[in-house]
Amino acid sequence: MGWSPNAAARALSVRSAGAIGLVIARPEQSFSSERFFFELIVGLQSQLSADGKALVLQVAKDVNEESEIHRRWWSGRTVDGIILIDLRENDPRPATLAQLGVPTVIVGQPSDSLGAVVGDEEGIMRKILEHLIEEGCTRIAYVSGFTSLAHITQRARTLSQIGRKRGIEVQLSTATDFTEDSALEHTKELLQGPRRPDAIIYDNEILTLGGYQALRTLGFTVGEDIAVVSCEDSAICRVLTPAVTAIHREPSTVGVHAAEVLTSMLAGGPATTVLEETPELIVRASSQLR
Repeated sequence: MGWSPNAAARALSVRSAGAIGLVIARPEQSFSSERFFFELIVGLQSQLSADGKALVLQVAKDVNEESEIHRRWWSGRTVDGIILIDLRENDPRPATLAQLGVPTVIVGQPSDSLGAVVGDEEGIMRKILEHLIEEGCTRIAYVSGFTSLAHITQRARTLSQIGRKRGIEVQLSTATDFTEDSALEHTKELLQGPRRPDAIIYDNEILTLGGYQALRTLGFTVGEDIAVVSCEDSAICRVLTPAVTAIHREPSTVGVHAAEVLTSMLAGGPATTVLEETPELIVRASSQLR
């Protein structure tokens, strides 16, 4: 007969919205081109759809606005739970969500009271640094995104610790906004500074693309004069010349795991933590110094 249930009325009767919320608290230009977010959302949506739930997505300018969105969603029962990403150092959001009683899964950092899906950031940087040391690099720069993000802080800390142990100089760039232009400018500053690096690690493929532009503008040959590695792999890394050595992982799998943990919690299960395996480093010509 073509009848379908009214979602709002059904939510009132069964006290379930049938939806999960995700807020991205970043400027749009800092994530709109990044493969990670697209594939994470695809993984979340595919698993949630299999469980009969929808994904509610919203963009916020900062974590304060994100928290207001969370409160509004929860008070109106717009969502049944929250996926929380981009944890900051001393981030207030997990405690706020726990206090409100919102079923929540954090992507990227462990939690004592909430669900979590945690990647091996230390293992990622260890693999990259060991490879660059094998290639003879002794002065390694890291061009990151926002330094307030917890996973970036962890990566930088790991690089510094291993660098001290192995006698390698590590240079940490100032924060970028995850755009090509910012990476271009920061790379130029590194290359024109008094202690030019012989290798640069970029936080993702978009920053790597900006770095390549800077290197070519200044007359450097990637893979000969300097080694380059990206912490995220994509088609960009494969089609650039020379092809970019990169950490290859599947963000969609992270999304699937986050959705699985949250739907289990909504069914009455405990808040559990999934530890992702250390992803593979795909070695390409950009870091094989000749």
